[in-house]
Amino acid sequence: MSTELNILILTLTTGEELIANVKKHMEEVNGEQVEVCYKLVYPFVMKEQGREGDVEKVSFMPWKKYSGDTQFLLGYNYVMNMCSPLPNVLNSYKDSVNKYIQTLSERANDL
Repeated sequence: MSTELNILILTLTTGEELIANVKKHMEEVNGEQVEVCYKLVYPFVMKEQGREGDVEKVSFMPWKKYSGDTQFLLGYNYVMNMCSPLPNVLNSYKDSVNKYIQTLSERANDL
């Protein structure tokens, strides 16, 4: 993963809850660099899996599970809100991303 991390939980207008490294996507418009949308790096869908004692259990699945892409552009109008994840959620997300990167690497080697 990139060293520049801005990992946030996003609630989309569809009701989906994602966690991703959120960046600003810039494009040139009339000769100037302008923010046009978000770039989501390694977006994963978050699903609640119940509780173990005092800890909420969360599972993570790649947002576009049938794609090998790891970055997606998302218009501002599709995001209802964003917030920082709890430390245990952040660590679980990072573990899931690392496993996903390994899986993508293995699939590439099988081709």
